[in-house]
Amino acid sequence: MKDIRMILPNPASDTAGAASLLFQLDGLSIIHDAAGSMESYITFDESRELEGKRTVASRLSRLEAITGDDRILLDKIEQECAGNPPPFVAILGTPVPFTIGTDLEGIAAEAEFATGLPAFAVNSGGFEIYDKGAGEALKKVLEKTAQQPSGHTGCIVNLLGATPMDYSPAEIDDITQQLLARGADQVNNLTMTDGMEQIYKAAEADHNLVISVAGLPAARYLKQRYDIPYTIGVPFDSNIEAKRPAAQNRVLIIGESVFAKQLAHIVSQIPGVTAVAGIIGNDDTEIFPQVSSIRLDTEDKIINELRNDYTVVAGDPLYRLLLPPGHNCVFLERPHRALSGRLYPFSEYQLNHYLNELKRCLT
Repeated sequence: MKDIRMILPNPASDTAGAASLLFQLDGLSIIHDAAGSMESYITFDESRELEGKRTVASRLSRLEAITGDDRILLDKIEQECAGNPPPFVAILGTPVPFTIGTDLEGIAAEAEFATGLPAFAVNSGGFEIYDKGAGEALKKVLEKTAQQPSGHTGCIVNLLGATPMDYSPAEIDDITQQLLARGADQVNNLTMTDGMEQIYKAAEADHNLVISVAGLPAARYLKQRYDIPYTIGVPFDSNIEAKRPAAQNRVLIIGESVFAKQLAHIVSQIPGVTAVAGIIGNDDTEIFPQVSSIRLDTEDKIINELRNDYTVVAGDPLYRLLLPPGHNCVFLERPHRALSGRLYPFSEYQLNHYLNELKRCLT
């Protein structure tokens, strides 16, 4: 019962993470469900214009979904691909096929044979956080479509894990400009504004920067397959000056693992500040292991953690609703699209604005 959310919405399921990550690539993404998951994705999770995009629902009847008549789904895939073949076919799982044990990988293999197009399945079941589905989708689309490197000039950097679930377009542009200023000749975000041309050429990169936990599976794949090194982190300007706080301060930063831990790591360098990263999604021991962190994957855990004596709490505005009565902490807002969806507009600020605001609260 502690997993039940009474106040906060549920963070976007992994289906939404996969559909969001693949959105810009114009492949055929089929959300395989009898009903519900497609409506949830387009109503709450996707803020971009869907017209012209090939994200569709399988729209099987309840009986067809439960009995597992794969031929019906395969026929629909062939119809969608006829005349205007997409660059790939992705079959995204949902609770119904997950519960009855549908072999999505087998269906994807049959679809690839029938259409002659790269096809893969994302085994999301609607019970995981969005970053799991996004991570699996990015890794698999690279496995299926990335081409052998053919040589290039200059330094190319890929941003892995760039999705509107975690970052605004302004923040991605800021990250890009910072990397260009630091010596990169070309920065590809692959999945936010770029398209299949950059996915095809992903193995050309000299370095990969993992900016969310969703990018980590792809980074490991590209390292193993093409020996491309990677770094985990967000390029904040960590050299911003901060005055010594007058007293001890405790900070809680709630959000996605890489972002929250990176920010906590920087803030904890200020004398007198103890920072904790509250991770709402998946985590990994490779992500800033030196940073103090806690999994806040249920509403009950968030409420209990907010009862502690924090000077500053940073995160999505909806977390304000869980603060205890009479709290006296400073709350610093940064909307997290995976949680609050369309309730708040995308941030138009650069990343260092958020860091400066956090430091201002502490000095």
